[in-house]
Amino acid sequence: MEKKLTSRDLQALETEKKVTDMAMKLVREYGYDKVTISQICDACGVAKGTFYSYFSSKKDILIKMTSRFNKELSQLFIFDESLSAVTLYQNMVTSYLNYVNKDGHAFTKSYIKAMIDEELATENVSLELQKNFIDKVILKGLKDGDFQLNMTCDDFFALFSATLMGILTQWCMSKEEEKLIDMGQRALFPIINLMKKP
Repeated sequence: MEKKLTSRDLQALETEKKVTDMAMKLVREYGYDKVTISQICDACGVAKGTFYSYFSSKKDILIKMTSRFNKELSQLFIFDESLSAVTLYQNMVTSYLNYVNKDGHAFTKSYIKAMIDEELATENVSLELQKNFIDKVILKGLKDGDFQLNMTCDDFFALFSATLMGILTQWCMSKEEEKLIDMGQRALFPIINLMKKP
């Protein structure tokens, strides 16, 4: 049985959310590199000690933001049993690209740089939510007879992730006019064909 949260627990959760929300707002406005812990604390009206009771560093904020982004993204991935596995995959890719695109070029550039600088590849950022959806899509394609197991689900997800990060990085290095959604679909849509039967 889950322990009932006390008013103190609820207040702590609210403070942590307030700090994370403000950090996200400031990072969107100024970029990750330019935002300091002092700015976050001042904007939230909390002491640095309060910040450090929830986060050990600015990197912890980035981890929390990335985990939140991945949870929000997973809510956009709709698994409709009546659709083909290829359509489900393409819908997921498009939802992902639209989600990133809404934050804009400048924020994404700052955010991708921060993820690289802070070496987030080994952190728990709820990436399994994306993987779980793609695994379901592949299993549906196998069950429906549209796919064959040309690679493991883990290998396919590694390929998907590497292609996605490559597209995001390429977009960040390009002029803002470059269209992320078109660019992403051109690169990400075809990789599902690797699972199709010949």
